[in-house]
Amino acid sequence: MGKFTRLLLAGAVCCAVLPPGAALADPGEDHGHDEIPTPLPTLPNAGPGIENMRFLDAVDEDGTVNSDLAFFGNTAYAGTYDGFKIINIRRPTRLRTLSETRCRANQGDLSVFEADGRRILLQSIDRPVTAPDCSGVDTGTIREPAQNVAGGMATRARSGFEGLCMFDVTNPRSPEYIGFYRTPCGSHTHTLVPDRRNGVMHAYVSSYPLGGQITPQADRMQSDALGLTCEAPFRKISVVDIPLGDVESGQVRQVSLSEDTEPYDPDGDEREEGGEMVGGAPPFQACHDLQAFLPRNIMVASCAGDLQYWDISDRGDPSSSDDEAHTHIQREDGTTESFDFMHNATVTWDGEVVTAIDESGGGGEPRCDGPNTKRGFTFFYPLVEPGEPVDGFDDLLGRYMIPRPQNNEICVSHNGNVLPIEGRYLQTQAFYQGGNSFYEFTDLTNPVEIGFSDRETRVGKSDSWSTYFYNGVMYVNGGLNRAGQNGNRGFEAYRLYDEDGEVVRGDKQYRHMNPQTQERFQAPGESDADEDEDDEDDEDGGDL
Repeated sequence: MGKFTRLLLAGAVCCAVLPPGAALADPGEDHGHDEIPTPLPTLPNAGPGIENMRFLDAVDEDGTVNSDLAFFGNTAYAGTYDGFKIINIRRPTRLRTLSETRCRANQGDLSVFEADGRRILLQSIDRPVTAPDCSGVDTGTIREPAQNVAGGMATRARSGFEGLCMFDVTNPRSPEYIGFYRTPCGSHTHTLVPDRRNGVMHAYVSSYPLGGQITPQADRMQSDALGLTCEAPFRKISVVDIPLGDVESGQVRQVSLSEDTEPYDPDGDEREEGGEMVGGAPPFQACHDLQAFLPRNIMVASCAGDLQYWDISDRGDPSSSDDEAHTHIQREDGTTESFDFMHNATVTWDGEVVTAIDESGGGGEPRCDGPNTKRGFTFFYPLVEPGEPVDGFDDLLGRYMIPRPQNNEICVSHNGNVLPIEGRYLQTQAFYQGGNSFYEFTDLTNPVEIGFSDRETRVGKSDSWSTYFYNGVMYVNGGLNRAGQNGNRGFEAYRLYDEDGEVVRGDKQYRHMNPQTQERFQAPGESDADEDEDDEDDEDGGDL
């Protein structure tokens, strides 16, 4: 179809590994913001508290940035910028750490699946390191003239290994490194799409050229030869095709985005700040996160400047390119009503509504001002067949922001998931220092927060990255290492209660959950027998 621009083989080795040197600070989610000024919040901080939730237990994790989560059975996998923890969640009131793997992993988003009798964990690496295994440290940096900025200078990370790091976690007490898949611009996030009829697990990789992650000119000869150069406009994702019978022999390919993907400008116009020229970097076209809704074979792509719907009926071949059926949702009018940075999304289990999350300010600026909030909402849009139009203004169904003002605290919409409860739209969601929200949006024009936790206790202060409901419990991974030496709360478990004080249990129990992959068996009313089949009708049944 003309959109696969290059093929990379797993395990490709670069030239001499560069020695480590001065490191770039962990960027967190700080991708900046667009050029539209956003007023600072003015309402007083609502303060810490908890309502319609009960804290059960926590596995504290300080000194790092805690990121995303995945689940398999009674086991949780908690990612950090320095590796991952495996936690026994059989008794949520007594969480037990089974192992902690130290492995440089900025930003550390992860997923788990089973293949050939083994349990496999993939972890996203979005900053070059000196080796593919856990001996690697951040590569050194180089100071060089910034392209497109007259007189400007930039600090870039030297080339190294970035992409997907792979582990065998069959023995949760002793994870084993088994391979690395290198991808251009690394892997900021990734999403699993099972293709069991063909014996393949596809890992869709989202990444983008930003600041110090852009390939320095000094390394372009190497990176160009390997197809690993990270530069604007980028305009592609990577797909790693992993054979379920031989996970170490997968291949990496790039899939192009359409030319009308909304460009995103991360640093604004060229200007002088502090006696130095900054800004003026070329905009990029790239995706931050992909949400696979397999009951309808649609990928909801959060691509910074816009939201897109792709057809993934052919599980490894998304309709993301020019001349293919896909939908763009763009919302830009030069005011704060515009999208800032489309970060991620979820889909209601009836397949009707998308919650599109705008991480305005990159997780580094205050946005939550209760009823006076200007940006950083979770927007509600109809999920249509890819190719059908959706207008970002006219077709907006509603939007949500926590009603609790946070004043100057870092707060904006972030990761969450839709609860498997028939007849109602319920979501749990992280809001950084605004804590965790449990809300109902069945009435799309009037979403209501049912419960929340915004804690400041001896465990630490709320700074939630990921908040997910799994098998009757809300689990949180949080703490971005910005609340003091012991400020991270780490991995937490909470019981949820509805408006009447009844425990919220959900209508389904899952055997596994990667939150960015919504599978048919996870939907209320669906049979668990569908778990090991692709979510598309087929005469053969597709059982492998």
